[in-house]
Amino acid sequence: MRFWGKISGIEKDYYIVEAVVEGEDEGGDGDGDEQKEDIEPKGSGVNKFSYYVSHSSVDSWKKLPDLSPNDIKASRAIKVLFTGNLERYIHTNPFFFGQEKHYLRAQIARISHSTGICPKGQYKLVEDNERDITENVDDEEQPVPLPSTKQLADLNMWVHSQPNILMCNRTQHPEPVVPEDQEDVDPDELKK
Repeated sequence: MRFWGKISGIEKDYYIVEAVVEGEDEGGDGDGDEQKEDIEPKGSGVNKFSYYVSHSSVDSWKKLPDLSPNDIKASRAIKVLFTGNLERYIHTNPFFFGQEKHYLRAQIARISHSTGICPKGQYKLVEDNERDITENVDDEEQPVPLPSTKQLADLNMWVHSQPNILMCNRTQHPEPVVPEDQEDVDPDELKK
């Protein structure tokens, strides 16, 4: 768990904590809703972390719901000020199908996936999956040492640490559905 940041609202501010929740059931999104089919699974993509918000460090913390691609798509199309009321319905054009908690969670994902950086060489791609990264270690299983401060001053020494959110509003393209009458179609062609 770590402190993610603060987002200002008109009436109240949001203090946000990012967490990895182990042993959580797969059935819901913290809202009591059933897991939707188009949502990326917990622990991957835009739902890699769970987020909790509060108005102050002594108030109760509320878990934000998991994201669907539709939440991200809608959040890209609108601009709304936060009020500090998670249950407020957002009325805007184009219409946003959700409450402030959904919009807040979408904005957190968009910020996290576009601004997270790390020094080049600290992580490497996983051999089995080109979109996942793991810590880069030497022959003795020790982490690669950090570059010097002078080297870190160069902008070329920094890379994104999280995958970008694609135009399909996910971090990975979903597996394409091959039509029954076209069994000889290449899945990579369908992804394009």
